[in-house]
Amino acid sequence: MNATKRKFNALLSGIGNKSTTSLSSKEVNNASQTDLTSANEVDSQAKKRRTSDSNSISSQNISQIKSKLLHKPFSTDMPHKKSTSVGEAAAATETPKYAPWDRQEFLKRLKSFSNLTDWTPKPARVNEVEWAKRGWVCQKFERVRCCLCNVEILVKLNKKEVDGKEEAVYVAQNIDKYVELIVTSHEENCLWRKRGCDDSIFKLPLNHAPTAFETLRERYDELCSRSENLPYTFNLRTPPEIDLDLILSYLPDGFFPPASEDAPMMEVNKVAFMMALFGWQGHTYGRLGVQPGSVSCQACFRVLGLWLFKSKEVDEAGDEVSSPVVNCLDVVKEHRDYCPWRSAASQNGLKATGKPGSSALTGWEIVLRVLKNEHYLRQGKEPQGPKVSKPVAADNVSEIDSILNDDEDTKSRDEKDKQRWARLRRVKSLFDTKGGKKMKRPESQEKAAI
Repeated sequence: MNATKRKFNALLSGIGNKSTTSLSSKEVNNASQTDLTSANEVDSQAKKRRTSDSNSISSQNISQIKSKLLHKPFSTDMPHKKSTSVGEAAAATETPKYAPWDRQEFLKRLKSFSNLTDWTPKPARVNEVEWAKRGWVCQKFERVRCCLCNVEILVKLNKKEVDGKEEAVYVAQNIDKYVELIVTSHEENCLWRKRGCDDSIFKLPLNHAPTAFETLRERYDELCSRSENLPYTFNLRTPPEIDLDLILSYLPDGFFPPASEDAPMMEVNKVAFMMALFGWQGHTYGRLGVQPGSVSCQACFRVLGLWLFKSKEVDEAGDEVSSPVVNCLDVVKEHRDYCPWRSAASQNGLKATGKPGSSALTGWEIVLRVLKNEHYLRQGKEPQGPKVSKPVAADNVSEIDSILNDDEDTKSRDEKDKQRWARLRRVKSLFDTKGGKKMKRPESQEKAAI
């Protein structure tokens, strides 16, 4: 009895201590089981509430911290990565604003002057080529802007007035001023002010034979697609030395592919080939697309409406009944003056053409030379063709005879002079004696003088 009381008192005094919860089930069963279980349940429930609340709060805080740690860097890093990728793509596609060696960029600047509503023709010293060589682009009506320093100037040339009418004769002082402004209008630190494009930037890639054949065929195909709108053969004007049949004989066998198996020989469109030979091709407008009634030059950006040069009416025999609006289409002169298809200076540079006796060729002459040379390399002999002998006028014959006679006279005169000088030497040798030679010495002359 006393033992049970001591155990019971020990249990009561140990209530609230941590060790009470770890008592064995045997000791609890020996004591009053119901009271201990009820007390332990109350204590455990309170502990559960405290631990669950603290766990829920800590889990919420941890989830919030995790979300901040995970999502915050992600949201900050993504725009940075996106901006770098866009920047790299833009840097890869964007061309430098200062590239005096780039012909394509030069042609883009030159093309901005092609609209007649924005830019009117100017003298050669201040034309659009000179502005484009120094990095200028046409901004709007008679206004140019530097593509690097963004300086804008207005180009307005003064014209002379005769009898109250304005003539297309520009004042020389005004031209000299703009020649200087092409360079000095740039900012001081602008690279275009220090150096512009070379004179040979306009050169067409025609000396490479495969490229010349390929581009010629591309221009021909574009013009053949406009065969219904092309002018007639008698509407074209070509240089007098052009022989179309001889030029066609220079072409390789596979230049014109067969139209079909039944018709292996393809009929050549002579008008399309002649225009392609001189640099003309089909015109494609930027916003409107292909223009079947127009042709253009991709070097000087001249656009021609074919309806202006085609005869309005032709009879069954092919003779012209009603003439066109423009008398004829001159395949050379319809290019602009500075076009390399027409100008040897633009194709070869001023240095090459400035030399005396220069043999610089225009664009179409280079194409003819390439065709002829390639034919000679394939055949191993000169191309066969009709040789035209030019008649010689009577005056020219007399001039040639007089030149030949003069040559003969000079030869005979030289021979007579040689014979005459030989005789004189012989005669002079007869009078040269020993005593005479001594007298000619300076010592003998001094003695004679004393």
